[in-house]
Amino acid sequence: MSGRYTREEMIEWLKNYFQKEKDFPVKDIVDYPDDLGPVRVPLHCLKKENEKIIDESVVDFTIYDTVLKSQFFPEIEIESIAIQEAAPVTFYQYYFPKARIYFAYPDYIKKDSEFDGIVRICKKRGIGLLEVSRETGVMEKALSHTLVTQFLNAINNSETTRKSFNEIIGDYLENYIIYLVYYPDPDYKRRAIIRRKTNDAKDLISFSLIDKLSELTNICYKDDLIELSLKYRQKSGNDWEIAEKVVKDLWEKYLDLEYPNIQRRIENILQKDERYREHFVHQFQVFLIGAYILDKLYPEIGSQYQEKYKSNIENVWLAASTFHDFNYGLQNFDAWLLQYFKETLRISSIQTKENLNIFNLDSAMIRETLYDKLLKIITQFNCTLDKDDEEKLIKYFYEKTVRDRNHGVLSAISILKLFEDKTKEHENNTEYSLWGEEGILQAALAICIHDEDIWESLCGCLGYRRSPSKLPDNEDDCIKKCGRDLWTDKKSRIYKEKISDGISSEKIKDYKCESWERFLMKKRIIKEISFEEYPIVFLLILCDTVQDEGRIISSYEGLTNDRSSLDNIVFKDSAKSTSISIKLISEKQQEKEDEVERVSWCLKDERFEICINNECKILSGKR
Repeated sequence: MSGRYTREEMIEWLKNYFQKEKDFPVKDIVDYPDDLGPVRVPLHCLKKENEKIIDESVVDFTIYDTVLKSQFFPEIEIESIAIQEAAPVTFYQYYFPKARIYFAYPDYIKKDSEFDGIVRICKKRGIGLLEVSRETGVMEKALSHTLVTQFLNAINNSETTRKSFNEIIGDYLENYIIYLVYYPDPDYKRRAIIRRKTNDAKDLISFSLIDKLSELTNICYKDDLIELSLKYRQKSGNDWEIAEKVVKDLWEKYLDLEYPNIQRRIENILQKDERYREHFVHQFQVFLIGAYILDKLYPEIGSQYQEKYKSNIENVWLAASTFHDFNYGLQNFDAWLLQYFKETLRISSIQTKENLNIFNLDSAMIRETLYDKLLKIITQFNCTLDKDDEEKLIKYFYEKTVRDRNHGVLSAISILKLFEDKTKEHENNTEYSLWGEEGILQAALAICIHDEDIWESLCGCLGYRRSPSKLPDNEDDCIKKCGRDLWTDKKSRIYKEKISDGISSEKIKDYKCESWERFLMKKRIIKEISFEEYPIVFLLILCDTVQDEGRIISSYEGLTNDRSSLDNIVFKDSAKSTSISIKLISEKQQEKEDEVERVSWCLKDERFEICINNECKILSGKR
């Protein structure tokens, strides 16, 4: 599969073919056009005279070496009604009845009985076949006939009797009226045909990201993700279901762990908070972005990581990325618990609601050996800590756990417990082996510090990064310029005093750091997070930053669903180095640039850059 063509290559070769051989103008040859209503086609070619369409072609294609007839032309049964040979190309015939429909395939495709079956169906239905080769270009293997042409030819070739006309009409229309009614929505595949709606809470995964997976060649679960890329547009479940199944299968196959599915189930509860952004499918897309990047860097980074941590880096990445927001619901416990009581018991008294909000996480976590878990995590820092530093670091993470309920720290503790529980099940089995404690600790470290509130402290930030200002010269200046927002800390004395003064919660900003936290910030435990020293930490913060697409927000006025969308991930190799450019498209460019600016202050690897609407920022780690 290493010689497989990319989707971009196929589209470019097909564009050139239709331009040169079929005389379609370049300006009217477009891939995934936006102006075709609900339909989404891989390639659309138009020829016009005086604004009237005189010729039209639609092309679907595959880049894979095997195509199964049962998957490409499946039979769908809906309420006992059978729809024969349902596929995007057959749907395109009825959506574009005057257009020639083509199916293109690479020259390395396996020409077996399955492929022969596809060829027979295409020829029977008038779907043209194009074979694409890097060496010889595009060759037409079967002619395409428009649906209108096929219909007229059938009439011309028939006996002119009422009965024969009825049979022809039945063949060409009757069955397919049912097909047109049922095909798009319920069972076979909106993704194959209909564009994802911006506000659709069930379609969240980036098409661009899904298509990039077809290029994987190195990582251990490449075949699993390539299969996802191949079948994604034909899957009937929504993106929540798809993400859950893929992650569950990958955890079982590569981590030998059962993925807990509680997070997906509480997403609907979390959406009660009008500011809440989707986190479950977000985790999955973070995983996919990082998997693609690792695959491109794999030959070198994979062997180095294996030698250092006795674990496959892609397995550590799988654990860290798909679990990093697992306990976000616990961090937002207050908000959704109060909303629950408000809606079910109709409680309106503020004092009553505060009395209901009793959640003794401190006591609960102590009973579950919180200190031991935190100690294991801080041993993963690539620096020497004296006793005093270690105690203050433990204190910092302890407070972030029990006071702030930081979802990153809580999720790190959860994954360690998950690993330990699995190990205990097999403690008497000397032959049983998981994928390594060093690997799970690296995953826990990345999960623990991926949140901006954590890494900005560890990297030495004094809280000013969230507001535009220069580095404070002293502590007093820092207090004045601190941009940390206290509006969510509704138990704090400052919050209550400000509210009593008539100041709205959104405008409350004040200095939040305690002495032990300020000490840690000045210490700069991690001066910068480099890909070389902390590859999983680096990758998690990076991918978490660039992944916005599909992250719906319930109903908060003024906020859009997507801060940005993924356009492409481009790798360029030169004699000196490799450059990795993550290209985003954003209507909120300044907002996204501010976020990237903060991240670039902490992450250090000049091979990486993040581009927003072609404005690029190299991750230099410079302050």
